[in-house]
Amino acid sequence: MQSLRHSDSDVVELSVSAWFYRNRTIAGFDNPARSLYVSVRELVENSLDACEGAGVLPEVRVSLQHVKMDSSEAEGMPRGPQVFRLRIQDNGSGIRREDAPRLLGRMLTGTKFTLKQSRGTFGLGGSLALLYGQITTQKPIEITSGRCGEETKHKIVMRLDIENNEPILIHEEQRPKNPEEHGTTIEYYLQGDWFRSKRRITEYFLQTSMIVPYASMLFNNPDGESLQLPRVIEMLPQQPKEAKPHPRGIDVEMLKRMIKESRRSTLKSFLKGSFQRVGESTAEKFLASAGLDPAAAPKALSNENLVHMMKKLETYSGFLAPSSKSLSPAGLDVLEAGIKRLKPEFVVVRQRLPSVYEGHPFIVESGVSYGGELAPGIRLYRFANRIPLLYDERTDVSSQVIRELNLKNYGLHQNDPLAFFVHICSTKIPYKTVGKEFIGDIDVIRREIDLGLKDCLRRLGEGVRRKRRVHQLKRRESKLIGYYEFIAETLSTATDQEVSLVNLLGN
Repeated sequence: MQSLRHSDSDVVELSVSAWFYRNRTIAGFDNPARSLYVSVRELVENSLDACEGAGVLPEVRVSLQHVKMDSSEAEGMPRGPQVFRLRIQDNGSGIRREDAPRLLGRMLTGTKFTLKQSRGTFGLGGSLALLYGQITTQKPIEITSGRCGEETKHKIVMRLDIENNEPILIHEEQRPKNPEEHGTTIEYYLQGDWFRSKRRITEYFLQTSMIVPYASMLFNNPDGESLQLPRVIEMLPQQPKEAKPHPRGIDVEMLKRMIKESRRSTLKSFLKGSFQRVGESTAEKFLASAGLDPAAAPKALSNENLVHMMKKLETYSGFLAPSSKSLSPAGLDVLEAGIKRLKPEFVVVRQRLPSVYEGHPFIVESGVSYGGELAPGIRLYRFANRIPLLYDERTDVSSQVIRELNLKNYGLHQNDPLAFFVHICSTKIPYKTVGKEFIGDIDVIRREIDLGLKDCLRRLGEGVRRKRRVHQLKRRESKLIGYYEFIAETLSTATDQEVSLVNLLGN
């Protein structure tokens, strides 16, 4: 969609990419430090998705290097932050040559607009990261990708046409490769503030390695340092399956679109074929409660009928809960393996049963670790669909739940070495911003987090109390032995006879 200006009315029509170019701060690109962090995060997540989707254990290599600009290039560039070259390589399924420019060069274009769990939500992150790089450096983007079984890989050099939301191809070529080789490499330039973002980016890799301990990651940073995070478990989570919408998760516009696209001739068959977990009996009972004719043609419904039907769908209590097959929780073994990277003394993990938020299923996985190499005090690690959440911690629902926990009930204290872990997976994570950094305080989600953490604390408290009892017994034993040694020495001095501790205790 091209940006147009009508001289008679001064009406401006913006393309999707042009709008986000003007409003990129809402997606986290609000300063050079955070923009650098978001760019790395978005492209790493794309790589992890590509690997998991291909069913291979991820191998992700990231290089962020400072680039010295010559005088001709530096002229006209904004002053302040430095320019970096970001290169991300994965061993995923690769991108077909005809799809690469469109997938990475157009906003709201992707493979994640289906009803199943995925890291991406809006189809914006990767494209926005590339757009940010172009507008801050005016340098093109290089994409090299090859698919398994093919003997060549293709390289594309392109720019983004912001006003028209289209990629502009500059150069492309094919190169030979091993048929078993597969994956994608993206390389481009961007402005950033490494000094202010170093801690956050490093923490992102560390926390990502905890929620995806089956991935091997390498990060070479601008300081010449390498952060190597080898996989500690060779177990991929089960992949989610695409699901039909649940009756409680739709609005009138979605209902109208579904009816328009459906080939069903009756309302009864439409409900059975368009929604998950709606069989013949459920469809009949719902239509009877809503006063709708099961034999009526869906396309013949008026707007008033559609509004009435949607309201009944929202309130009808006879629908089964959404299927959890569209979800892919980390799994207790994977979560425990990730938490053990912190080398704690105790680890307890739990997974709640599936629950429902606005017609979307979600699962809460929680964990609590104690002691070992953990620093004194409470630390919270938050994850959503296997993404670490690093900003806005205090406003996140998990943080609010932890502040209300009474640790004394479990024999614990605020200054104990404790780490809390909360992972939420869902087909619709209730992020409060496009930047995907914190989750809203939704009652049903708060309840599941609260119950999950309390379950962990009960089990952890038992272990900590047991450890403290053993420690107290050892201290008592040590004191008693010291007391008996003193008595033995005193008796020996008083009687001029050797009184051993063994003889004393035997008597």
